[in-house]
Amino acid sequence: MIFENATVLTMNDERQILEQGAVAVSGSRIAAVGKSRDVVERFPEKRRFDCNGGILMPGLIDTHVHLAQCMLRGISWHRNGGLFGALTGLIWPMQGSYTAEDARASAALCLVEMLKSGTTSFVETLLAENYGFDGIADLCVQSGIRAALGKVVMDISPEWRDRIGMHRGMWQSRESSIANTLAAHDRWEGAGEGRLQVWFGCRSAAPRNNPTLFDEVSQLARERDMGLTIHFAEQPVDVEYARSQGFRSPTEFGAAHGLLGPRSLWVHYIMADEEDWRLVADSGTSISHNPANNSYAGWGPAPAWDMLQAGVNVSLGCDSAPMDLLRDLHEASSAARIRAQSRAVMPPETVLEMATLHGARAMGIDAEVGCIEAGKRADFVVIDLDAPHLTPVWNPVATVVRSAVGSDVDTVVIDGQIVVQGRKLLTLDEEAIVEDVRRRYKKVARRAGIGAAGSSWPVV
Repeated sequence: MIFENATVLTMNDERQILEQGAVAVSGSRIAAVGKSRDVVERFPEKRRFDCNGGILMPGLIDTHVHLAQCMLRGISWHRNGGLFGALTGLIWPMQGSYTAEDARASAALCLVEMLKSGTTSFVETLLAENYGFDGIADLCVQSGIRAALGKVVMDISPEWRDRIGMHRGMWQSRESSIANTLAAHDRWEGAGEGRLQVWFGCRSAAPRNNPTLFDEVSQLARERDMGLTIHFAEQPVDVEYARSQGFRSPTEFGAAHGLLGPRSLWVHYIMADEEDWRLVADSGTSISHNPANNSYAGWGPAPAWDMLQAGVNVSLGCDSAPMDLLRDLHEASSAARIRAQSRAVMPPETVLEMATLHGARAMGIDAEVGCIEAGKRADFVVIDLDAPHLTPVWNPVATVVRSAVGSDVDTVVIDGQIVVQGRKLLTLDEEAIVEDVRRRYKKVARRAGIGAAGSSWPVV
């Protein structure tokens, strides 16, 4: 296949932008990148796809996803007393009441949204036991997406579970959570022709979670070369906990318990300073910055620009629904400028690097994806520019970051397979998935005993 007549954002070492460019694909890999005329002459036998002057760029990489929360989009978190009130009063009861079929339905909806908005790879953080790991892993393989599935591990005693109001459906013992994660790794690592990874998804560092869990899990991760992801240093309470354990900061707590390293991905990471950033950068640990979710939660933006300047590999994530990472590129730029009170920080080029190259490094797949080069895996998307909000195009990178949204994605290719074409998803039945969720979501709420999840305005 040849995808021609495109503006190609290569993201290669020189960050070349090719006008009237083309990408040739052979099997799962990119065979050539160059001017359309040259590539077509070199491969005259290949089928040609006209990109109609659109932007062809590497697929987006979302490094923080909660598949189970896509079915909870629009739920009124603000009515339950902040984050923890929402977790104990809404989110955990709903997710804890999921059957494996419910969780698979939510995951399917999430995959549809990600794929159609240009995300070709993602990291899931906390797949609970009741979600049915095998069904979700099989769904990811079927969809064609590239995924790292973080299976939840925890060491929260039954006493702490009941004290904090954690739904029993969300709870596992330390022994079973670790054993089941390792078993899932044995079954699924490398599935889908290498597209699927199985990671440890650690519950947060907090008084209720035994810190020796992190020592054990990080050692197992190193032995198996597994990824490890965790919500980390999100709020002031995380600093208080680290200091109660005798450490200056959450970062130093993480370092003492083996959580730093090139296969570690810390999510949010707001409560840190220059000394912490040096530790993170030197260790090769990656950060998942979630600007849209942080704004919605009211926590304020993480110091993403400062971390980048310190050499930290900062990637981007959506967190919970909506799962349109292309839309969130704009949020990443704006949040950094609000924090710095300056237009001179976080240019569009840096944001696009975070969503592609940095995400690939965070997933440990930067040797294979993240840029458009011969020999790399053929993971890329085409953005249709035939819309008023994308006209004119002075700087194609700025157009992508500041103006484009997921519905502008026309074509998605992963591992050389066309997954989305003409905005139509080819690997999953979108209509059936949407209808399935519409039939399920209120049943889950009733099963969970949730009655007030909608608007505070009267419904008549």
